[in-house]
Amino acid sequence: MGWRTMGDAGYPAGLDSNPAVSPRIQRWDHIGIAVRSIEAAVPLFRDVFGGQFVMGGDDVPLDIRTAMFKLPDTVKVELLEPLNEQSYLRRFIDKHGEGFHHVTIFVDDVEAAIVDLEATGYEVVDTDLSEPHWRETYVRPKSGHGCLFQIVDSEIDWLEPHPHCTVEDVIAGKWRWWRSQIWHVDQLPDGYRE
Repeated sequence: MGWRTMGDAGYPAGLDSNPAVSPRIQRWDHIGIAVRSIEAAVPLFRDVFGGQFVMGGDDVPLDIRTAMFKLPDTVKVELLEPLNEQSYLRRFIDKHGEGFHHVTIFVDDVEAAIVDLEATGYEVVDTDLSEPHWRETYVRPKSGHGCLFQIVDSEIDWLEPHPHCTVEDVIAGKWRWWRSQIWHVDQLPDGYRE
């Protein structure tokens, strides 16, 4: 009899999840993939894998362009493209090639998650709690078994596709990220700065 047919009897004792940490996790939200060109990657993620475009835009201070696709069964993929040669993402791709960049996990409270992570020996970096719509920290790859984990809490429902943003407009540079929101370049709010 295989483990799939044994019910609870096939589950080893002592492998329960850590109750101090796991209730804080809301969901594994998306996988970030570094690409040289979002335009070149769209046919695979939209046409072959059946991804529904959700949103995207240019994050000018970070020199990156993003495009988020929701794949069947709610898994999301965020394509990340460098905007210029000075982008940290260009250096990442030059060193590692295109491919896996990060995993984003949504939690109830990022500050509590930081305390839990540090208490269990994980190193967090690049913490930014300044924006209430998107508070984040990262578990660095050296501490995260070779993976970069982005830990986030947010009051926004990021599962809903944006009603006006298209992947073609993102590729054309017509959308900007600012204060954890996307804005069309013709409707940037007062105070927007790059």
